[in-house]
Amino acid sequence: MIEVPEIFRGYAVVRIGAVLFVLVIDASRLSNAAHPGWLVVVMAVVAAWTAVALWCYAVPSRRRTWVLVADLAVTLALVLVGPWVLGPAHLDSSLSVVALWIASAPMALTLWRHWLPGLLSAVLVSLVDVLAMQIDDVRNWGGKIGFVLLTAGVGYLVTALRRSARERDAVTATAAAMSERARLARVVHDGVLQVLALVERDAPAFGPRGLRMATAARSQEVELRRLLQETDLSAEDVLDTTRADLAAMLDRHSSASVTISTPAERVLVDAGVAAEVDQAVTEALTNVARHAGPGAQAWVLLEREDHEVVVSIRDNGIGGTTAQLDEAFQRGRFGVRHSIRGRVSDLGGVATVRTAPGRGTEWELRIPRRDSDD
Repeated sequence: MIEVPEIFRGYAVVRIGAVLFVLVIDASRLSNAAHPGWLVVVMAVVAAWTAVALWCYAVPSRRRTWVLVADLAVTLALVLVGPWVLGPAHLDSSLSVVALWIASAPMALTLWRHWLPGLLSAVLVSLVDVLAMQIDDVRNWGGKIGFVLLTAGVGYLVTALRRSARERDAVTATAAAMSERARLARVVHDGVLQVLALVERDAPAFGPRGLRMATAARSQEVELRRLLQETDLSAEDVLDTTRADLAAMLDRHSSASVTISTPAERVLVDAGVAAEVDQAVTEALTNVARHAGPGAQAWVLLEREDHEVVVSIRDNGIGGTTAQLDEAFQRGRFGVRHSIRGRVSDLGGVATVRTAPGRGTEWELRIPRRDSDD
């Protein structure tokens, strides 16, 4: 349970105020009480137990369940002995020997456990008070009913307050983490990526070993850039799980053999749509790796038009014929029929393919955009 210091401070002020009220009221009753000595004992117990309870409630580690139960037990005990201490002269009064202090224990349960046990304990204390003081007139039950409703209301408000504090802490932590990632991204961009680019450019001049170094540098540069792209998020983006940046998702496919071209600005679409499109692109690139031939390169282009998102996947592989693709579709090969055309069709879009022997293959995926994607 998240700790909100203001809750304890507010509770402490209210409970101390209730103690002062009890001391004033019971002091005025001493002259007419059936057992004035015991009434002084009750006043002392109320004051002393309040000090103990507040000491326990001040620190989360001391808010043990047995303390809360003991607080409720002390309250019930004082309510039960109240009529005997005050005597018959005070039975016609609806104010018990502990007066407003009666609400302290149920309120503590509401604040530091849950509103339901707090509500049930408020009902229990109110019933015991009504029976002990023999309050037969329903018109005098208003304070008890109000006390029960107040306990439930406070429980709801405290729950909402803790939820807001939890969300605030999450946003603060996210912002701090993103700030640190952005700082590290600047360090990597200004240092490591520049060195990798230099190795990639100059290493081929040193022969086969240098060519391998250039290839490795290119691979690491692509991976680092992919990681850096994940830092370009705001706190709202992190908390908003209904939409996703399709450009950022496609950028993750970048590698030594795959070049990704996306708009400079984000392309926000429904999260489910983005996942389906990303899977279709993954399948298209998998087909390139499997069937386009050794050394084939692929290019992915993302464009945002007025009412559509257009994704093009092109390669320079061995290609094929339209008849071969139609045959693959008829046979139900999953790469063509289900993972690409099927996914795009389910989104209300169209997937078209163009290919020719020796000229590679090009897919064009057109997916409609909704107004909420803007």
